[in-house]
Amino acid sequence: MRPINLLPPEIAQKKESRRKVARLVTLGILYVVLLALVSYWQGGKAQGVEDELIAQKQANQATQQQIDALGDSADLRTGYEDGVARIRSALERDVAWGKLFNDLARVIPDRVWLTSFDGSVDASGDIPGVVGQVQVGATAFDYPDASTWLRVVDSDVWPALAGGWVTSAQMSAIGEIPVVDFQSSASLMQPSVSTRVDERIPEVPE
Repeated sequence: MRPINLLPPEIAQKKESRRKVARLVTLGILYVVLLALVSYWQGGKAQGVEDELIAQKQANQATQQQIDALGDSADLRTGYEDGVARIRSALERDVAWGKLFNDLARVIPDRVWLTSFDGSVDASGDIPGVVGQVQVGATAFDYPDASTWLRVVDSDVWPALAGGWVTSAQMSAIGEIPVVDFQSSASLMQPSVSTRVDERIPEVPE
């Protein structure tokens, strides 16, 4: 059964008008609140962007400082490499004469002794592996003893020398004892070079 409204139509219209006004006011309030939220969000977003820009600027400055520091490091590295190159060039054919004589005393044949020794370094580097020449004067009890000197020079026992040959030999005597005086030459090889170049170059990390 439908309800019967006994109120005058004017009262019903006024109530409906008030409800519409209330809805409009509510919508207006919600709109204002929404605008406030949007404004706050936009403001926060803008502040965040500004903070990011500041942080990026600081990062760029730090990167530039690192680049400048690396520039100085590059100059130091270049100077170091130039110094290493000069040391290597100066000591490329630095013969370890002390070690050479010690080895000579160890390997020289028993029936041979030296009377002279002359060593020179060849800076030209025309022959690979050869760093200089050695000329020796020696005395042996006989020719077979003199040949043992050549076998020692050309053996692996003494890699500092190679390519030995006798340039002259003649019979002689020491008192009443016959001997052979001979002259010999040989090439100074790469193993005769000292290790001073490695000892004088400090290790620098990459």
